[in-house]
Amino acid sequence: MSPLLKPKCIGRVAVDSGVISVLDTTHIKVDKGGSLNLPSYNLYTSINTEIGDGEYKVYECRDDEGGLRQIIIDIQ
Repeated sequence: MSPLLKPKCIGRVAVDSGVISVLDTTHIKVDKGGSLNLPSYNLYTSINTEIGDGEYKVYECRDDEGGLRQIIIDIQ
C-alpha cells in the first residue's frame, strides 16, 4: 500500500439537524407525491455530530499514485 499524502480540503458539508448522512444518491427515489424512498439495503449511513448544527470541512487523502484512500469530515 502506498503512503498517504497530506489531506486536501475538497469542500464543506452543512448540518442543520446535528446528523451527517452519507449515501449513494443514485439509489434515492422520489415518487410523484414528493415522498422520498431510500433503499432497503445498506447504501447509506448517518453520523450524529454530537455537537449539533454547523458547517464542517471535508478532506480527501490520496496515496502517492493518486488513488483516493480516505474521506475525512472534520467536526471540530
